[in-house]
Amino acid sequence: MPFVDRAVYHLTVRSKDGSGGRTFTEQARRVQLVGCAIELIAEVGFGLASLSKIAERAGVAKSVVLYHFAGKEELLNTLVMETFLASVPYMVPPVRAEETARGKLAAYIRANGRFIDENRTAALAMYEMFIGYRSPEGKRLDQVMAESVAANPPQGELAELDPGAIFELGRRTGEFREFPVLAMVMALRQAIDGAVMFLVRDKEFDVIGYCEEVVTIFEKATKEGEP
Repeated sequence: MPFVDRAVYHLTVRSKDGSGGRTFTEQARRVQLVGCAIELIAEVGFGLASLSKIAERAGVAKSVVLYHFAGKEELLNTLVMETFLASVPYMVPPVRAEETARGKLAAYIRANGRFIDENRTAALAMYEMFIGYRSPEGKRLDQVMAESVAANPPQGELAELDPGAIFELGRRTGEFREFPVLAMVMALRQAIDGAVMFLVRDKEFDVIGYCEEVVTIFEKATKEGEP
C-alpha cells in the first residue's frame, strides 16, 4: 500500500467544503454507512461485503445506501478517501516538525504505525480491498491509485507525505548514502504494510514495537558506509 499513502487521496474528488452540498443528516448517514462498510470488509473481505449486507449492518434498506452512494464503487472511493484524510493529522505534524531527513523518515514510519495501531479495523479493511478489489475495467486498487496520482500530482501537505521526497532530501543533504530512491520507497512501503499483514493473523499484534524495528532497519539502510 502502504496503508497511509498520499496516493489514496486522489482516488476520488472531494468538494471544497467536504460535504458536496449535503445536509448534516445526509452527511451523518454517509459517515455511518462508510463505518459499517469498513467493519464488514474487515470481517468478511471486500468480495463478500455487498451493499445489501452493508445496509443490513446499518439497519437500513439497501435503497438508503443507493440514495447516498451510486453503488459499491462510489462507497469504496469514499471509504478510502475518508480513511486517508483521517490519517493526515497523524502524519503531517510530526514529519513537518523534524528538520532533518533522518528525523522526518523516523517520524513518517512512527506516524504510520500509530495510525494503524489506533485504527486497526480500518487498516484491515484497506488490506482486504487491496487484495480483493477490481475496478469495472479489471484494474487492481494499486493500479487505479497509481494512475490517479500520475494524473493529479499531490500538492502542499499531501506532497509532504511522499517518502520519496524524504529520501531525496536525505541524499541532497548528505544524510543518506546514494541509493535508488524508487527501490527504497518500495522497500519502506512493503515494510510498513507488513504491520497490517501481521494484524490479519493476530489482532493484538504489537504494531508500535514492529514499527520501531522498521525505523532501526531504515536508519541502517540509509546510513553512509552501511552494506
